[in-house]
Amino acid sequence: MGKAKKRILHKTNSSLYMTREGALSEVFSMIKKPQKQARVQALDLITLFGLSAEELSEAGVPYENIKALESLIE
Repeated sequence: MGKAKKRILHKTNSSLYMTREGALSEVFSMIKKPQKQARVQALDLITLFGLSAEELSEAGVPYENIKALESLIE
């Protein structure tokens, strides 16, 4: 994880340290929730970590959700 990501995560919550795998599982759980706030947070994590469509599909995110987020995912 780069210095900037560490600083951003440290500013939000000093006890939070998130790995790439943790971000994938968090995105998966957020996308399943119907609330708009959860989806916005999932998009933030996707762009922060630069997650790819392949990584998300391996984590179990449905194809329809990946296609809906296609413009943000590499």
